[in-house]
Amino acid sequence: MTDILHYLNESPTVFFILKKKVNRWELEYVTDNVVNIYGKSSIEFLNGKYYHEDFIHKVDLKKFTEQASLISKTDKKEFTYEPYRIMKGNDIVWINHTTKIIRDEDGLVSSYYGYITDITKQKELYNKFTATSNILDSSFNNSFNFILLLDSRGKLLKANQTALDIAGIKEEAVLGKYYWELPWWSHYPEEERNSLRDDILSVVRGSCLKNHKIYYNKEGKRIESDCSLTPVFDDDKNVSYILCEAHDITQTINTKRSLDQYMRIVNENVYISISDLKGNILEISDAYCRLTGYNREELIGQKHSIFKHPDNDSYIFKELWNTIVKGRLWKGEHRNVKKNGDVFWVENSITPNLDENKRVTGYTSIYNDITDKKEISELLITDYLTKIFNRRHFNDIFGTELKRSKRDNTNFALIILDIDYFKQYNDTYGHDSGDKTLYTVANTIKHALHRASDFVFRLGGEEFGVITSNIDEDGAKTLAQMIKKSIEDLKIEHKNSQISDYLTISIGIKLVKPESILSKNEIYKLADLALYEAKTKGRNQTVISQTDILA
Repeated sequence: MTDILHYLNESPTVFFILKKKVNRWELEYVTDNVVNIYGKSSIEFLNGKYYHEDFIHKVDLKKFTEQASLISKTDKKEFTYEPYRIMKGNDIVWINHTTKIIRDEDGLVSSYYGYITDITKQKELYNKFTATSNILDSSFNNSFNFILLLDSRGKLLKANQTALDIAGIKEEAVLGKYYWELPWWSHYPEEERNSLRDDILSVVRGSCLKNHKIYYNKEGKRIESDCSLTPVFDDDKNVSYILCEAHDITQTINTKRSLDQYMRIVNENVYISISDLKGNILEISDAYCRLTGYNREELIGQKHSIFKHPDNDSYIFKELWNTIVKGRLWKGEHRNVKKNGDVFWVENSITPNLDENKRVTGYTSIYNDITDKKEISELLITDYLTKIFNRRHFNDIFGTELKRSKRDNTNFALIILDIDYFKQYNDTYGHDSGDKTLYTVANTIKHALHRASDFVFRLGGEEFGVITSNIDEDGAKTLAQMIKKSIEDLKIEHKNSQISDYLTISIGIKLVKPESILSKNEIYKLADLALYEAKTKGRNQTVISQTDILA
């Protein structure tokens, strides 16, 4: 009996007995190896300090309770739960749980014999199994695994009920047959049957073997299994028995195949990348490689900045990193550049990857190519003649940039520019020349601006607007002078101008400090008044509004 208890306590299967005592159920016995699954000793369970239900994962507890309520109602001799999870500290352990039901002479349940096995890593159930009949009776026949007991020559001595049920046979039909002659391997060709014979010879010499085996159940269903052949030694250290155990991993294999297929689909069709904590690319899909024009080898180990467009607002990426390092999801849009220099837009969703302790270990980025959408949006916000932003976009950007400057505690500047005597220019040179001049002036202003936070708009007719921030009064004057000079340097003839032989512009500026309470409308009017003042003073000059009060 001591040997039996020793082997039970060494087995990966926890054995327990529940008995009914005065209308309540008490744990009468549990093997010492319970600590391997729960991290708590058998004494703690027997003393009522812990109960099995305390460890069941909260997601599975309801289902377990529902199934447990069925045990007393069933007329079967045993009940097997669906695999469920328990918590061992912070670790999740998946278990198989079978309960054998014992009834008294009146047919009432008197006790439960339970078997719980950790199937998380598909451990061998019995690595120190003996040939004693008592152990076979208590554990062998109740295992959910396929188990055969062979003698030292490989002849079958006993098959558990699971194995017999799979083949749909009686034990007496296979007793005494050699391992390689058994019906589970009937589909094997002669060459593979010889390998089964070689396996037995190897185990007889004292080796433990683990390999992958395929067999078919009585319905003809293919079953994939992890199979082990383990020698059982006598007191003289000779092999007296061989234990064959096979665990059904069909679902695992099928799930892996499905997952592999899913990952192939993702790889081919989804723009996705995985990076480490510093943003270095660890994995990237073939689909995203094709989109960007790079091959995988060129991207692995690189930072995502390899795609970054130089005009992107650095604020976006500052906000991005501030979000994801805290373990939160970030979503946004930004421009990228392909290997050949083409620009494309992506809608980007970045998910932090967390370990079991909720610590960020890296990031997964999923992209959606929105270039077409952005191109359509650009058409809606672009002036058809000058190809710079239109008045509609000015109305949107004005409020956004004003709020951003206040948030960043920086100055905000609105600059309004007007071509001097443009009506006379059209009257003199014609509207076609006027349109070409508007395009030239607009893009000259645009190219005079060098920061991503600078915006230029056509507000209407010959009037343009510039929005910029993080600039002081001297900087605003310098910027205005640079723009004014760049227009003069175009040397566009304007013989009917009253101030110059060439095309010139007048400029009005309103500089707003972050603490200002001026509205958008008030800022615009003050800048427009400054422009009007520049015109009344003789044009081809810049005026900065020095007041926050409208006349």
